[in-house]
Amino acid sequence: MKSKGRLVYKTFWILLIILIIAVAFKLLIIGIKKPFWGHHDWNSVVYSKVARNYIRYGYIKTKLGQVTNSDYQSPDSFGYITHYPPLLPIFISFSFKIFGQTEAAARLVTIFFSLVLVISIYLLGKEIHSKLLGIFAALSVVLTPLFLYFGKLPVHDTIVPAISTFGFWAYVKFIKERKRKYIALLVLSLVIGGLVNWSAFYLVAALVFHQLISKYPKKVRKTIFTLIPLSIIIFAIFVVHIHFLGVKTASIYSNLIERINPYLTSDLYGFTLFKYVKQELLFLRVYYTMPVFLGAVVFPLLFLYKLIKKQLVFAQSIISALFVYGILQLIVFEQLSFIHDYMIYYLLPYMILSFSYILIIFIHKFRKSIIYPLILIALVLYIFFDKLDYTKALINTSMHKRGYDVAEIIKKETLSKEKAFISSNSYKEFEDVFVTYYADRDVAYGEELPENFENKFKLIIRPKDHDPLDTVSKKLLDSQYQRFENNDFIWYKIY
Repeated sequence: MKSKGRLVYKTFWILLIILIIAVAFKLLIIGIKKPFWGHHDWNSVVYSKVARNYIRYGYIKTKLGQVTNSDYQSPDSFGYITHYPPLLPIFISFSFKIFGQTEAAARLVTIFFSLVLVISIYLLGKEIHSKLLGIFAALSVVLTPLFLYFGKLPVHDTIVPAISTFGFWAYVKFIKERKRKYIALLVLSLVIGGLVNWSAFYLVAALVFHQLISKYPKKVRKTIFTLIPLSIIIFAIFVVHIHFLGVKTASIYSNLIERINPYLTSDLYGFTLFKYVKQELLFLRVYYTMPVFLGAVVFPLLFLYKLIKKQLVFAQSIISALFVYGILQLIVFEQLSFIHDYMIYYLLPYMILSFSYILIIFIHKFRKSIIYPLILIALVLYIFFDKLDYTKALINTSMHKRGYDVAEIIKKETLSKEKAFISSNSYKEFEDVFVTYYADRDVAYGEELPENFENKFKLIIRPKDHDPLDTVSKKLLDSQYQRFENNDFIWYKIY
């Protein structure tokens, strides 16, 4: 009878996490087919374009480089992204091959890793405290605005935390059981994460921190410290790959310097340290909701108290390492984090597990009372409904719809190898990546007609919301070429 009871108990928890995963998937696929024109969808079109080029030219011809060209180009004219490793767009290209070149296919890659994140949060919570903490933390993740919107955004910074959280779980299992298979899983998470984005190396820094505040045998510490040279090797492979593409590695470091030093662009973005801290705290409050935010704020106080008293327990030390992992992105890349609100995604494992841990130990005395499950249910509902309208607004954003719309005109009115001209530099600055992705054509911009434009372009487009073209040029176009228009654009076919 006891073995049957244990089986029922185990099955109950398994069914719970399966249900949470199903809910997460159901919520994440809302708007999965929506065009890439929403909040921070700039990344979505950039890496989907790279993925499309992997399919168009093949992995050998591109040399696994992240080709950014639109339309069909010869290899000697390829342009490359060199700021990040190529694994993310490679993953997207695999999805394109299976499901077709659609927005949904690109988003499915991120959704897959988001589900990995939910499972990893559960497993990590279970290992450091209890199944209840793991289940509550996993459900809390799924219902936050941050996860519901950015959990399907095809960008490095929503994928790496999932891989790293799995790495944390492998680390905890190794510490507990000392089995080599968990070190192999930890190394695998670092390699895959490192080939997606350099932020995966924060995992190494966090685990080294955990070793320094904990007492483990030298053999264990030596094993973990070998992750440092492994990170260097992964980075070196990327640098060699850039040289293999024939691209100067200076572009890597120039972008790095710009992202590290926010004062290089302070005139443009108005950066100050006070404003930055205030803004990040606001992001944490809004995207994680108030209960999670408060729990995450209380935890450091408990951690410091236990550390001073030398009463630090395993769960507290691991959660503090998660904080180190997440805060490094905000400290090292201030300029990037100031502009991109989703950089707080790296704090997600810490925010959720610290909140869940603080809550469960604080209400532990009520564990035999009906108030215990009522508190948990009430907080889960509050997390979901607190910023539900904000979450809906994020999902429904269409700030770059005009870039998509003009691209549709270009795609319809031109053939491959034909070029289009948009008479607005504003569109080049804010809409170009959307235009070139959806049009899949070579597009030029300017605020006056180029010399010999009739020999260079097959289509001229004037956006009505920003139409700086001079009067003489407008009259010339109207008098010599057939004019078409809708509510947003005027265009001319050049024969």
